This record gives sequence, C-alpha cells and structure tokens, in this order.
Amino acid sequence: MQESTWRLFDRVAGEYDEVVPFFGSFGAAIVDALDPPAGTRFLDLGAGRGALTGPALDRGCVVTAVDAAPGMTARLAVSYPRASVLTMDAQDLGLPASSFDLVASAFVIHVLDRPADAVAEAFRVLAPGGRFALTSGGRPTSGFVAGLDALFAEFSAYLPPGGSMGAPLTPSDLLADFADVHEVVVDSSVAIADNDVLWRWVMSHGYRAFIEDLPPDRRAEFRSSVLDLPLGDGMLRRSSGLWIGTKPPG
Repeated sequence: MQESTWRLFDRVAGEYDEVVPFFGSFGAAIVDALDPPAGTRFLDLGAGRGALTGPALDRGCVVTAVDAAPGMTARLAVSYPRASVLTMDAQDLGLPASSFDLVASAFVIHVLDRPADAVAEAFRVLAPGGRFALTSGGRPTSGFVAGLDALFAEFSAYLPPGGSMGAPLTPSDLLADFADVHEVVVDSSVAIADNDVLWRWVMSHGYRAFIEDLPPDRRAEFRSSVLDLPLGDGMLRRSSGLWIGTKPPG
C-alpha cells in the first residue's frame, strides 16, 4: 500500500458516495439483512459517509459511527447529528468492552493493514451474544461491471510491488472466535448516467489507490478504457457476501 488507507479516504471524502449512491444502496441492504430492533447499540466500524449509519438510525438504533478519516467524520456529524461520531482507528478502538449489541463493517476490513486486529476489537467491544458483520467482497458480475473488473485484472500487471490497497480475506478464519458464523448475500444496483460519471465514481473511493499507483502512461490508458467501456443498460450491479458471527455468552 503506497498511502495510509485513511489518508486516501480523507482525500476523497467530499465525493465519496456522492457521484452515485453505490455504498448507500449496499448499506440499506446490509442493515435490512441484519434487521436490528429499535434500541440496538450499533457500531458502524469504518463508517465512511454513513451507508450503515443512516439505515440503522432509521430503525431506531443507538448508533456510534467511527472512521479514521477526519474528512469523513466531519461530514458524518453534519449528516447524522443523532449518531455519536468519532474519529478513530478500527484497529485500535478507544471504546469500552462489551458496549455494543451489533458491530458492522462494510467494505472496510479488507483495506486495513491489520484486519485481524480490527476483528479482535469488534469482538472486544461486543456484549456477549452480540453480532459482528463484515463484507467479504464482490461476487461474479455481468454486464459492464464484468468489463470493468476485467480492466482492473488486466492493468494489475502494471502495479508496483505493494501497489493499490486491500487484500482478499478469509472471513471464516477471521471469525474463528465467533459462534454461528454464516454468510448471506447482499446486492446493490444504481444507475450510471454515462462513462464520465463512471470514471468519477471509480476515482471517488478505494479504486483510486489502484489507479494512482499505475505508471502515468498506463493510468491514461486505463482512463481511456473506462471512458470507452460499453455501459449496456447503465446499471451498476454488485453482490457481496455478508459474514455474520455471534460473540459467545459468558
């Protein structure tokens, strides 16, 4: 990784999920799948612009939203004044043990330097019987998203060692201390107006690290390829695994 994760997300905070509400769409689906009752003490771990925070508040949860990027938390506090918003590293939470009923982390754990530490912290702050949920990455796609994925796969050959950010996870290993570990699939579908919007979206979140780590000539070639990508029906569709585990009682 060429740049600390939080620094990149601090740079993109102004446009993150503003170009198209991709993560907001996923967040609503994730909270629906978790179905927390009103009054749930909910920790949004790596909250970004509030994709989970908003839907959890709408259900009457008592939400604490943490993110390491000050640009994200400043906007979160304005958008969701009913949430307790904290600038904090998910890998080293300054929060009391056993203080939450549900901890959820959407598209965060895989980009951290120490994902196992973040999961251990989630376990620590959960009350016995509380649940932890994390996303495990995309599923096979179709339409123009498959073409976009193919571009990333092709251009990954030009990345320097340690380039881009994130790494594949094995959720079942990360959740070894949890009980009743299982996976559900959640979906997001948002409209992309044109290729310029697609490019702005690509540059407004973690994909940006990949692009900025390409050599300049390959970066220009990648941009041209995205701008020429056939969009078909213009729908950006993704699916992700959502892994859920329960902290054992006692």
